[in-house]
Amino acid sequence: MGMKLPFILLVAAVLALAAAEGPQKAGEPPTPFPKKGKYGYRDRVGEFVIDPQFDYAGDFSEGLAVVGLGKFPATKWGYINLKGQVVIPAQYDGAHDFSEGMAAISIGGKLGYIDRTGKLAVPPQFDEAQKFSGGRARVRIIKSGYGYINKAGEFVVPLQL
Repeated sequence: MGMKLPFILLVAAVLALAAAEGPQKAGEPPTPFPKKGKYGYRDRVGEFVIDPQFDYAGDFSEGLAVVGLGKFPATKWGYINLKGQVVIPAQYDGAHDFSEGMAAISIGGKLGYIDRTGKLAVPPQFDEAQKFSGGRARVRIIKSGYGYINKAGEFVVPLQL
């Protein structure tokens, strides 16, 4: 019985501290969560801060999150901001997280890259496209091999099998 009181006090202190920090830590993005067949985003205390309205939802990266509209295989992908506003319309066959201001998107079975405004920065031409790191991304064209491109889509390491 002597151990229960300190434990209860510890739990109470942790809960009080969490409540004092507010519903969302500064810089901590909400996380996707389903409700009645749609996805929305909840803060760390479980409150929806973006109403469930998407058929699919990804985590935030660089202030934007991938969201899907329509049931598979007819899903179209776009991006929302932290307020839940669509900033890049759901128009892609596939979409990936942003890294260094660029995100791989798929159109017609090929991958390219868009910037944070939704402008096509590198036209879809790749079979695989990785995240940018250090200003370059690894890409693949199946019969030509792997290489690295810069943000302008220029090869900085040529394709090699």
